[in-house]
Amino acid sequence: MNRLTTIALSSALIIALSGCERPKAAGMEKPPEGPVPITTTQVKLGNFPAVLEATGQTQAYNTVQIYARVSGYLQKRAYTEGSRVEKGSTLFSIDPSDLKNSLLNAQAAYDLAIANHTNAKAALNRIKPLASANAASAQDLDTATANERNTAAAVAGAKASLEQAKLNLSYTTIKAPISGFVDRSKVDVGTYVVAGASGLLTTMYQSDPIYVNFTFSENQKLARQNAIASGKLIAPKDGKYTIELILSDNSTLLRKGSIDFIAPFIDSTTGNITYRALVDNSDHKLLPGQFVRVKVKGMEWSNALYVPQKTVMTGDKGKFVYVVEANNTVSPRPVITGEWVDENILIESGITTNDKIAADSLPKLRPGSEVIPNGTK
Repeated sequence: MNRLTTIALSSALIIALSGCERPKAAGMEKPPEGPVPITTTQVKLGNFPAVLEATGQTQAYNTVQIYARVSGYLQKRAYTEGSRVEKGSTLFSIDPSDLKNSLLNAQAAYDLAIANHTNAKAALNRIKPLASANAASAQDLDTATANERNTAAAVAGAKASLEQAKLNLSYTTIKAPISGFVDRSKVDVGTYVVAGASGLLTTMYQSDPIYVNFTFSENQKLARQNAIASGKLIAPKDGKYTIELILSDNSTLLRKGSIDFIAPFIDSTTGNITYRALVDNSDHKLLPGQFVRVKVKGMEWSNALYVPQKTVMTGDKGKFVYVVEANNTVSPRPVITGEWVDENILIESGITTNDKIAADSLPKLRPGSEVIPNGTK
């Protein structure tokens, strides 16, 4: 190939390439010229759900520490550590040998007391008619009466000791006081355990229902109180709320519950007030000590303005919506938004119920764009 041919081919290639336009990336196309077909929506007025959001942590409904009530060698652990057990299930057994002997001694002492009392009653019954016939002295009658009372008291004492011995023997079988999950054993089998504060064996957790603790700032509490007092915010009449919990994996759990405790003081270190909700946990998906994001639902904003969330755009100067003017052009209207629930968002200011706003084709719109409204959603 000679030099002239090479130059000719190169020139042809340059001309061909210069005649091709590079395709534009998606979203970089120019907005279409002419009116844009859109659907409009009216600004709505009505009660709008109010949502309280906070970070919370779950807490067992009951936390019960299991202690040995009698001393002895730990003979058996009868549960699987970390498992759920029913109330009344056996957790531990303590060697009952010594306490069985104590029970036998208590039974013998009681039997002896009964025999002594029987004899004392018989002696009193014999001496009463003799004393009435002056065949026995008053002193003899007093002595017999006192002996009968003393032996009756001895019977009562022996019976109490016998009952205590029975109780002590029953304490060698340690049963679950509640239904719930059981922690690891604090004592190995074969260890001598001592009754009382040093005899902790394990801990049980009842997690159905379960508590959720969370906090709000003093300012948030005051704002809610003022809104309720002014009638802008309506609290549920029965005090029942829906508690929405977002877990660490962003999954959501809906729980019925009620706020059953509000701290009567403000934490001086954080400026927050602690709330506690009691929620259903029959499926045991929540564990004590679990961190969750809390949404408390059940209150409503009264006579509030709201629009579909998708109609609100974000620009350099903040949030805005495209209002459809009388001449079928659109103009951006700055708005201040509040809470959003599902598909709608609360509008605190910027538009009125008389305004129609663009509900779709929003990426194609610019300030002053002509539109063709094709109906209202």
